[in-house]
Amino acid sequence: MKRLWMVVALVSVGLGVFWFAGTQDNAPQRMDLLPANSEEKRSTMVLATTGIANVKRDVSPRVETAPTEEKVVVSEAMSAQFSRIAQTFESELNYPPYSQPIVDLASPYLTPNHFAVVEMPVLDGKHSAALVVDKYRYFFPEPIAFRVKSGLPVTGMKFDLIDIDTREVVASGNSENAQGKLTAKENWPANVRLRVKVQFAGGGDVLTADVNYQNPVAYLLGAQPAYVQGADWTIPLDIDAKKAGLYRVRANLYRVDGRPVAVLTSKQRLTEGESVMDVKAHQSVFGGESGEYQLRDIQVERMSGSPGEKTRYGVSNVSVIELGPFNANSLSEESYQPSEQERQQLLFLKSLSGEV
Repeated sequence: MKRLWMVVALVSVGLGVFWFAGTQDNAPQRMDLLPANSEEKRSTMVLATTGIANVKRDVSPRVETAPTEEKVVVSEAMSAQFSRIAQTFESELNYPPYSQPIVDLASPYLTPNHFAVVEMPVLDGKHSAALVVDKYRYFFPEPIAFRVKSGLPVTGMKFDLIDIDTREVVASGNSENAQGKLTAKENWPANVRLRVKVQFAGGGDVLTADVNYQNPVAYLLGAQPAYVQGADWTIPLDIDAKKAGLYRVRANLYRVDGRPVAVLTSKQRLTEGESVMDVKAHQSVFGGESGEYQLRDIQVERMSGSPGEKTRYGVSNVSVIELGPFNANSLSEESYQPSEQERQQLLFLKSLSGEV
């Protein structure tokens, strides 16, 4: 699945923008599988840019009477890389984009709100320390609680929360130990930086960490009874949207024993107020295994509707939705047929790898 992020990023940067042209609002695309965590998206784009740097254009000399065509020349190393990406993408086409299996227990889809702790050198590089927060994205009225992780004793801290866009300090505090907390305000900006001046036993230093703070734009209230619809197990979700717009919901399907099955994605335009969004689990992810199932790791996003408009997020009022017993044999055995667009994407990758 990680390879797919690079595929999408490569295309969006410039190798194949046509991939995503003409998609409908309510049809989840493979782009929708990108994690919401901005840090993960940023690292994906770095990979993409690095890859594109190795793709060279070979412009043949032009003849006045018959201009020659321009073609892309890909290095041998990049060709091998594109071949691996094409193989991964081709295997993913066995499943619809709205119902992708989770086969790796280290998949980022299992920890969608993970905060990556980074150790930093302090006191002229003689020691190290890190800011530790519970998660990357917080929702009002949650406080932002944190601690300093270090082998050195911490005797005190002064800390600020800074609006990354304006550099304005929006909250401040202090502590006499290694733990701190900031009480939330409803008007906090989304992108904020925690800056902590730490007093260690051997001197002082500064640590920073970027987090995201949201005033929920929607609430997932629960689920209605699931039902079979051909090859899909359809799960209606009740959403209370505080603002109309294009929404995306992602939820992980688990067996009741805790084994992850698939990430389910749905995208739909909602009006203000209560609505229903369906997520669907395709028969291909069940492997014929019946039993009791759950939904967890639920994410609600109001997607950007215009340039400059930021994505906003909602919360789920329930952390686990019990779906009860399900007979996988009740689904039709119809396999997923890739769309023409997806077949063109695969053909494009294979052409870059020299396979066609």
